[in-house]
Amino acid sequence: MVPLKSEFAGLPGKVDRIDLRILTELQKNGRITNFKLSSLVGISASPCHKRVRRLEKMGLISGYRAQIYWSRLYPNVTVFAAVSLKNHGSVDFQTFERRIKHHPEITNCFGLCGPYDYMLRFDCRDIAAYEATSRELLDGDVSFSRFDSFVVLREIKNEPSSPATTSLQTPQDELRRVA
Repeated sequence: MVPLKSEFAGLPGKVDRIDLRILTELQKNGRITNFKLSSLVGISASPCHKRVRRLEKMGLISGYRAQIYWSRLYPNVTVFAAVSLKNHGSVDFQTFERRIKHHPEITNCFGLCGPYDYMLRFDCRDIAAYEATSRELLDGDVSFSRFDSFVVLREIKNEPSSPATTSLQTPQDELRRVA
């Protein structure tokens, strides 16, 4: 197996295109049978199983989970908040990041580059719960220069990302795609 790009150099093993196809298929359907997976990626079942176990040991597969539509069970509200800290010292960032980990309503946090430092996703039972959580953050030991909220009206698309299917295409793959 030959690594595809230099960014794979830090992995404890090598990753090839079949491994990337396995990862992509598992991301689409974590409950797929090994037999079906092996046929989709073009290898027999036993080597496919060994590859999946190797990818798990490498830490490329962190787990298998179901995507639950909680909004079908109970009313909820999703809010994104774009956040900028007033001070940009490493202690401020560490304090903020440690603090948000204690709020189960904050389901995602992304560090950003640009006018905001973070993008937070809140999944709350209602807007009052969001307000309470955001006020608790604002009243804490970290100062904010901006805290802009965006209430989600409806979800248009929610699919897992897969750089293996886009950015790692060879020129030959790209020619086949457009032909």
